[in-house]
Amino acid sequence: MCFVFLNQLKPFMKCILYFSVLLFFSVQLSSCNRMALLELIKPPKSFEKTKQPVAADYTNIEAWHKPSFEDSSKLVDCFFVHPTTYIIGKSWNQDLNDAHVNWRTKVLPIRYQALTFKSSCNLFIPKYRQAIFYAFKSIQSTGKKALDLAYQDVRRAFYSYLKRHNKGKPFILAAHSQGAFHGQRLLAEIMQDSVLKKQLIVAYLPGWPVQNQFLQANDIPVCSTAQQTTCMVSWNTESANANFSLVEQFAPNSSVVCINPLSWRSDEQYQAKEANKGALQPNKRTKRDEIILYYCDAKVVNGVLQINPPSNQAALQMPMGRGNYHLYDYNFFHQNIKLNIADRIQSYFEGISIATP
Repeated sequence: MCFVFLNQLKPFMKCILYFSVLLFFSVQLSSCNRMALLELIKPPKSFEKTKQPVAADYTNIEAWHKPSFEDSSKLVDCFFVHPTTYIIGKSWNQDLNDAHVNWRTKVLPIRYQALTFKSSCNLFIPKYRQAIFYAFKSIQSTGKKALDLAYQDVRRAFYSYLKRHNKGKPFILAAHSQGAFHGQRLLAEIMQDSVLKKQLIVAYLPGWPVQNQFLQANDIPVCSTAQQTTCMVSWNTESANANFSLVEQFAPNSSVVCINPLSWRSDEQYQAKEANKGALQPNKRTKRDEIILYYCDAKVVNGVLQINPPSNQAALQMPMGRGNYHLYDYNFFHQNIKLNIADRIQSYFEGISIATP
């Protein structure tokens, strides 16, 4: 009866209802049961029997999310791959004409993640046939096919950007969650190309457990200082008693990259909240975004960026379980990331100047 009712709802309401279900159970279920709950949003047909959405034409500006192309005052580009915003649907991959999914992408990851780079970079944010949220439930089987299709879009978008817009400028690769999952694969390709490797300033890939074994196999260095370039950083933010851990779920018994964005080091030295230059948070009272100084502390613990629950914990959205701050990997450290972007760009250009006779 319940599922008959669900199928009669408009997609927007179905999305809200499913998120309500996930939020309700995330507090009460174990990690295994929480993953099992995703069966509620499994696409109705197999990947092979599902008609795939039409691919994007990246020569068309409509294939990009509100880009800021060709600002002559900015000498650096940022290619940003957004996280999963396609939560429920009939296909394993997003229809790029789905207005609601595109809206979610704009008001959440673009507003609170990608725009962190806007003051320093030209932003290039491709629409891509992202894999549905459920794909991570079957990441070793059917989900892998959906994720592979999504990656091919990301790859085509990147090389289209290089051909049509880059013009030899240095660039930053940035992403989150599913975007970081694809971003690590794209970064491996970049590092194998001597020209692109020289253009890469840094890769920010938080929100996915990037394994050191993968990086070593692809000759990708991890940043060890706040000024280092041609390297990558990543982290996954949780409390000490998080109900669900991406690291434990997707990289059990593996060494993963975890850089503390309050120190830009991988050591386990505790960083007090006084090192936090400001988190970006919406203010429900004023209906404006605001910067909150000294928002949270951070410490690297067993490959996880562990923080003490912030003072506004009750107002936070945690669909992966209480204590999992996946949605806020960028927000909590907004100002630190923003300053670090500028620092690494400066370091990159100083390095070129020193190397040039």
